Amino acid sequence: MSSLLFRTLAAFLLAIVWALPGLAEQPSLKAGRTTDGPSGKAKPNKERPDAQPVLMTADQIVHDRDLDIVMARGHVELDQGGRILLADSLSYNMKQDVIIATGNASLTDIDGQVLFADYFELTGDMKEAAAKGIRVLMVDDSRIVANSGRRLAGDRSVFDMGVYTACNPCAEDISKPPLWQIKASRVIHDELAHRIEYEDAWLDVGGWPVAYTPYFSHADPTIRRESGLLPFSVLNNKVIGTGVRTPYFQVIDPYQDVTVSPMVTSNDDQMLAITDRLRTSNGEAKTTVSIANLSSQGYGGNATTGWNIDARAQFNLDQRWRAGYEIERASDQNYLPSFGYHIAQPYLTTRPYLEGFSYRNYAAVEGYSFQSLTTPVLPVGALPPQKSPIVLPLATYNFVGEPSSNGSYWSFNTHAANISRGQGTDSRRVNTDSSWNLPFTAADGEVYKLTTSLRADAYNSNNLTPQNSSQVDAARAIPEAALTWRYPFSRINEHSSETLSPIIMASASPYGGNSLKIPNEDSLDFELDDSNIFNPSPSSGYDRVVTGPRVAYGTQYTYVNRGLGAADLLLAQSYQVKPQTVLPQGTGLDKTLSDVVGHTDFSPSANVNFHYGFRVDESSLRMRRSEVATSLGPPALNLQSSYVFYDRLNASSPFYAREQLNTTLSTKLSRYWLAQIYQVENLGNGASPLQSGMRIIYEDECLLFSGDAGSLHTTSQTFATGHYFMLRIYLKTLAQFPVDLF
Repeated sequence: MSSLLFRTLAAFLLAIVWALPGLAEQPSLKAGRTTDGPSGKAKPNKERPDAQPVLMTADQIVHDRDLDIVMARGHVELDQGGRILLADSLSYNMKQDVIIATGNASLTDIDGQVLFADYFELTGDMKEAAAKGIRVLMVDDSRIVANSGRRLAGDRSVFDMGVYTACNPCAEDISKPPLWQIKASRVIHDELAHRIEYEDAWLDVGGWPVAYTPYFSHADPTIRRESGLLPFSVLNNKVIGTGVRTPYFQVIDPYQDVTVSPMVTSNDDQMLAITDRLRTSNGEAKTTVSIANLSSQGYGGNATTGWNIDARAQFNLDQRWRAGYEIERASDQNYLPSFGYHIAQPYLTTRPYLEGFSYRNYAAVEGYSFQSLTTPVLPVGALPPQKSPIVLPLATYNFVGEPSSNGSYWSFNTHAANISRGQGTDSRRVNTDSSWNLPFTAADGEVYKLTTSLRADAYNSNNLTPQNSSQVDAARAIPEAALTWRYPFSRINEHSSETLSPIIMASASPYGGNSLKIPNEDSLDFELDDSNIFNPSPSSGYDRVVTGPRVAYGTQYTYVNRGLGAADLLLAQSYQVKPQTVLPQGTGLDKTLSDVVGHTDFSPSANVNFHYGFRVDESSLRMRRSEVATSLGPPALNLQSSYVFYDRLNASSPFYAREQLNTTLSTKLSRYWLAQIYQVENLGNGASPLQSGMRIIYEDECLLFSGDAGSLHTTSQTFATGHYFMLRIYLKTLAQFPVDLF
């Protein structure tokens, strides 16, 4: 182990209070786990092994009837009720009921634990034993080594001058001390209580003692979860100052547990979080709620009360139906980052749902509610955005029929939604789409798909504009026919294969259908790209439709070579008699000739990958969208980068033009060390780095160490540009020590 890691571990562990009596385990909750009541301890499968018959095998077995001693030599194996004793030689005194085993002796218990010793003295039922030079391999590959030991009643082992570690011995030098170990004058493994206890214990790191406790205990490997204190964590930022979280974990029963996490901070804030987990044979649920008393010192100068809830569940009602929910809410946009909660999206979502699956049918009823975590930056003179909608109910039904003898099949989709706001447009809608599909492959290899469909929609809205609050009804029916043709030309030789496929999709439907009486709720950010250009109806969502005669054409080329990798290229464009005037300018379909879209994927080897996707204005050749993603190099030295450029999608889109570059350089320094340098940079107006930092990770069988440091640049009024530092030390099977500083 490098001296840098040792000094870091030693300095950190010296700063903590080591003598926490038994940090609790909190692994995943498993349904149906057999436990001994609320402690959550596993019941070993011990069904009186001493009452089982004894099976002995050896190269030579001799029974001295005068002394009543059985002696065995060479590959001796003694098996009784799952306990297995192996040795080079063995003697069994039948009068005293004592077994003596020597030479490569090992005793495997019924739970998989293995005891090795130079010398074993056991009772006939192998439940009690004494040993010298003992070594224990536990079920999770952790180890105990001791000068001597005793096994009592088959469920309690006492080791004198013992050492415990989860680290493997050094392959080059087995005398070298492990990365970490606990040395104690006495180590006790209580299999009934499922605990390993230490008396007069020292924690050694790299062979150096760094912490002492007169008594320490932790759960043995058979425990998946146990009530008790969990490792504390430290958080620091400018809002709360320095905070310490000390969670307590309580097992309720085999299917449920609760974690209570109080936190106090240097800014005189107090926070309490409670997490409840439940898992049954029908589903699972997890709920986290927190409440905090926030001082005026760091929270915008005003004392207040903050809170959040994060709950999600899913339960199978029967073989076809399941129900669940996701609930995310917070008192304000700064509460979650203030207390170190990770936020994956700039909004919180609440979603109850009911789903049904039956062969070729799918049905769902759900609802949505959103809470924004950002403050939008509006152009001068722009109107404030409408409030986030509440969508309840949102119902969907999909059906795909059985193929007929000629391969044709029917499909039917229906969708209904009620969208309401406290301020803005409210709408109700029902959308249906039924289609007949006929896929067909000609004898010469041409591939066809004929689709005829009828779409019918009905809308009822009010508050369409600030000047019009009356209710408005609208309906439309759109028949459509589409034919897609592909003609793949292939060439295959010994080492490679090529396929060139011209593609044409022709569709026709009546013009119209995009009445201004229909609110545009889900088609605001439509953009033509290589994933939808060959769809007869490429628009996103339900509210806006692409109508009229339209032809999309393009070419796809794929190449696969056994030594040179693979490549895939696509280039496509569409033509329509009339531009889609209802679609805002910039969508790619607002002209007779659409923008040109395509992609290039190239992977010459497992260590080189390249992707480029684009949309180019057909008249000005101006780049509308550009996406580049690369991965270069093996794990020993790997560079990953992604570049995205989006012109402002259209005049009504809520998304503005943006240009961003993400770069990560990783190096696998060795089997255990990984280092990364990363940067996220805004290349658009006011170009500046958004985030930059470095990460180092060390992980082996017994230790996980990670450190993160960098700078974060945000537009949040509370979390402005600043620095962060995160440290994680996890002594596997023992404890973890996280520290987050912002």
